[in-house]
Amino acid sequence: MVSHLLPRRKSPVVIVFCLLSILLILFLHSSTLQRPPSLSSSTVIDNNNNNIPITSSTESSSSSIIPVVFPEPFTFHTPTADEKFITYLPHSGFHNQRIELENALLLAFYLNRTLLVPDVYLGNPAMPWLRFDKMYERILLQTKRGLDHCLLIPRGAPYPMECLNYNRWTKVPWTFFYDLKPLTSQVRIVLRPDLSIQWLESTLGLNQKTDIHFLKDVSPYEFRVYDHMQSKTPLSKFMHRYDVATLEAMDATLLHFGSVFGTHRVLAQQAAHAAWLKQIRTHLIFRNPVLVSTAQKVVDQLGGVGSFVGLHIRVGDGLFKVRASINIDDIYHSLVNQFTDLTLEELEQLDANHDEDRKERTDYEVKTLRQITNVSSAMPLVVDHTGYEQDISSLWIGDTPPSTLDSQLSCHKRKKDNSNNVNVTRFSRAIIYIATDAPNPKEHPLLRKIYNTFPCVFDLSDFAFVFDALRQVHVVEENVQLDDYLIPMLDAIIAAHGHHFFGTKDSTFTSYIERQLHPVYTHKEVKLAGPPVIR
Repeated sequence: MVSHLLPRRKSPVVIVFCLLSILLILFLHSSTLQRPPSLSSSTVIDNNNNNIPITSSTESSSSSIIPVVFPEPFTFHTPTADEKFITYLPHSGFHNQRIELENALLLAFYLNRTLLVPDVYLGNPAMPWLRFDKMYERILLQTKRGLDHCLLIPRGAPYPMECLNYNRWTKVPWTFFYDLKPLTSQVRIVLRPDLSIQWLESTLGLNQKTDIHFLKDVSPYEFRVYDHMQSKTPLSKFMHRYDVATLEAMDATLLHFGSVFGTHRVLAQQAAHAAWLKQIRTHLIFRNPVLVSTAQKVVDQLGGVGSFVGLHIRVGDGLFKVRASINIDDIYHSLVNQFTDLTLEELEQLDANHDEDRKERTDYEVKTLRQITNVSSAMPLVVDHTGYEQDISSLWIGDTPPSTLDSQLSCHKRKKDNSNNVNVTRFSRAIIYIATDAPNPKEHPLLRKIYNTFPCVFDLSDFAFVFDALRQVHVVEENVQLDDYLIPMLDAIIAAHGHHFFGTKDSTFTSYIERQLHPVYTHKEVKLAGPPVIR
């Protein structure tokens, strides 16, 4: 009665077959996990003397690899026993983090504290501002520790949950972009590759309870630092006033801020402080060899430094997308007024959608930390050639006139339109370079009137070699290519070499080009905006 409940005896052949099948599956699974990616045979040696395979879906097997070098924390300075420090938490995009670095360098100088500099976080989407405790938690959770197996997953295989965002972010030291050495003459700098409290305790010997004073922010613009007691500069968007004397009275070994983002968050209204700010901005200029050499090749093809007009046009996100047509129209009319002799009748034909372009988009949700100034949408169609440059050759930078376009480049041809009698080929000496986040700029409807008016307009897509150069740069320890992050920076460098530069209102990217890159690359003095120096 119970015999049917007992397990049936399997034949020896079936048992052996099952065992062999299981062993074969285990062997194939093991070899798959251990097999390195097969797109490229290139390898580099990391800091631990390990061979790391380098692969990419876009690079060829013959591509050479340029690794990001991570310096040791005490490369610039080794702390002493009685030293005091200052640090902060990075967030948002590259240029917001650059502004944080600038503010931190000011604070370190004012307070005579050693600056612990975090790495640059590069990601898409960027990590947003959060309240101090939440941001610290988010940074600790955003780690690749324990995810080495993500590198070993073969192409086409499904990714486990923990590996889904592995390639969507990385971090690199500021030394990858900038030469910080000149700044160390005024401020002691220690590189902070790890943002955990444990790193502070183990590396610097700090005690969290007794040695660290946390200035925790609960709003994006929690405070503004005043370096002059007599300053009447308003708080503006900031919530609280911190005088330098107040911060100096804090005796903790480490002052740990959250966000220090915000243009002019740390004021420089004393003459010595303004001089230090100018020094900071003069040296926070892209010095990465790949970026600099690649940009120089493009600039040479455009005729050399000061041979063209540089534009930065941001249209892809936030309020820049809402106001894209207005911002582009502003830039277009600046170009028309300064570099053409178009009559009002000719302009009416070329800018037939002027009134429509002066409208904001209302179908786009906007979230931003940045304080945006009001933009006037009402602007009549007029021409004002009082600043018209009739002879473009008078605009060159240096002792010799610019060369013509490289023979590899040619302006797009536009025949005379008999229907409206507008012939704009006479503006061919006004060479224009557009740095933009617009996909396929030549076909972008809002940019069309620039291309239609000026026959010599170029963008990064006209220089295919630059993409091959940028694809070589890797964070080899993570097998992450940096080309997507480097393209906007390369765009900025190129645009900054023009004799004139026009940018997008309220963009930190544009501000960086206007205030720092363009003056430095065209051999001019960096000018400080913002509240004036108090004499």
